[in-house]
Amino acid sequence: MKFLDLNAFITLNEAKKMKINPMMLSRLVANEALLRVEHGVYARDLDWLTDSLKKYIVPCTLYPKAVVCGISALTYYNLTDAEERQVWIALPALKIIHNPRYRIIRPSGIAYTLGVEKYSFGKRVVRIYDIEKTIVDAFKYSTEEVAIKALKGYLKRKDKNVRKLCNYSRQLRKPLDEIVTALLADE
Repeated sequence: MKFLDLNAFITLNEAKKMKINPMMLSRLVANEALLRVEHGVYARDLDWLTDSLKKYIVPCTLYPKAVVCGISALTYYNLTDAEERQVWIALPALKIIHNPRYRIIRPSGIAYTLGVEKYSFGKRVVRIYDIEKTIVDAFKYSTEEVAIKALKGYLKRKDKNVRKLCNYSRQLRKPLDEIVTALLADE
């Protein structure tokens, strides 16, 4: 229980390393002392799931190379009203996952490594693409409507960095210079 207080949840692998039998976890769930968040993940409470960033701790713990992206990152940055039906994560091409809770994208090279930010919550780490990389990815992985709306929202922000956005878009071969110029001219 001390581990849960420090880490929000426990995975089946972490429990096994602490010599906790999986049957014990099942019994704690049956007695309502624990909640099963998803397959192999248990918590005492679900308060942390309402936090805009902490809710991504589970996929980033289950898949240590996962980076939150797509609609999930747009939701975190408050740049979309699209419904987040699945958590979007980017993983290296070799990692195969069959989990309906997650939408997996498979970028490689710079498309995978560019713009990754890390946030720590105790021993847990959430990796998420920065806002500029998220905008560029929206033009690649989302509908044009979602991408344009996200870009318009970004350009209204006080913390926008248009130079960084355009630099990322050129590096990722999704040039946005003309669209950005047109949208800025409209304001």
